[in-house]
Amino acid sequence: MKLTTIYYFLTSSRSFSIHIVFTISAIYYVSVAQLNALELVLIGTILELTVFICEIPTGLFADFFGRKKSFILGTVIIGSAHLLEGSTPEFWAIALASMLWGIGWTFISGSEEAWIADELENQALERVFLKGAQWRSIGSFLGIIMSVVLALFLSVQLAIILAGAFLLLIAIISLCIVPETNYIPVSIKQVSPFSQMKSTLLEGWAQIKQQTTLRSIVWITLFIGLASEGFDRLSGAHFIEGFHLDEEKAIYWFGALFAVAYILNIVLLKWIELYVKKDYARLLGLLNSLLVLCLIGFAYSGNFLLAVLFYWLISALRETNEPLLAVMINTRLPANGRATTLSMFGQVDALGQIAGGPLIGFIALYTSVTHGIAATAIFFLPVVWLSLKMRNKTRHRM
Repeated sequence: MKLTTIYYFLTSSRSFSIHIVFTISAIYYVSVAQLNALELVLIGTILELTVFICEIPTGLFADFFGRKKSFILGTVIIGSAHLLEGSTPEFWAIALASMLWGIGWTFISGSEEAWIADELENQALERVFLKGAQWRSIGSFLGIIMSVVLALFLSVQLAIILAGAFLLLIAIISLCIVPETNYIPVSIKQVSPFSQMKSTLLEGWAQIKQQTTLRSIVWITLFIGLASEGFDRLSGAHFIEGFHLDEEKAIYWFGALFAVAYILNIVLLKWIELYVKKDYARLLGLLNSLLVLCLIGFAYSGNFLLAVLFYWLISALRETNEPLLAVMINTRLPANGRATTLSMFGQVDALGQIAGGPLIGFIALYTSVTHGIAATAIFFLPVVWLSLKMRNKTRHRM
């Protein structure tokens, strides 16, 4: 089996399983577990705090013990987290599952990208990452359809439990089919493990500091993190409470919301792959400018169908940030210690979500969910400015 085929399978099948849960999680949290606005955001904050704490240690794990071991272990942990939250619709269980999910995700974050970059020896990474994002969106789209089917014919709870089981199956399959031939451990036998880890961290930070583009991406990642958590946790509540959707209607509508959003994302990513050549910073600024306008429109639209339209645009636009940044980062990093350096970016994103989540949650709790969502648009403004500034610096150097 081709390496790229394995990579596309891994990323799409995991997205398939995770989006079975994500599609109906807002319904589960609001209608079944009956969480309030602050509890909704706190769940996200717990997850991101866990990510912040674990990103660097798990990145070091991938660099020292293997990328394959890292992302398979992460898949097992995430599957277990969904089994827990699906079996117990209470705040404490969902919070604990969020913590486990965060640990699992940090084992995957950076390690899968580092694995394929190593195996392909940095060849054609732009195409592979953009194509991978398209396959991820296809997997997400199919997961959304499966989520609606399972929720309607079984229940929301059982759908979440089955998604956890699917992830455990993916981990077993990955163990059998994933090769790892170009992995070079960072370990140096003459040096203590702690010295090696410290050296790897310092080298990763030095790589970021030496390159203006990577420094700018650190700030962009932070502001995207500040904005993301509030929208992720409150958009579902905005539809359910703001437009008075009951559970059955919510299942249909959330399926449609996610499905169309991912179709739009697939189309947008395909357009980027075919027609955008190298000028990714400019595109990043343009797409996030549109994102700011759509967030404000979504928050203050009193019309349900207009809110749906804005949601589709927001979701499609947000999903382009990750592959564009992945291309810009990975093409500037050497193979040695790559997973640790990528984990640093994941840690910055988590820090942003830890800080931004509770702030947006308090705004929503003491004003309204509408104002909370609108506040997220403010955090995307620096992303626009930094992207355009980064593009101008690149042009001056050419």
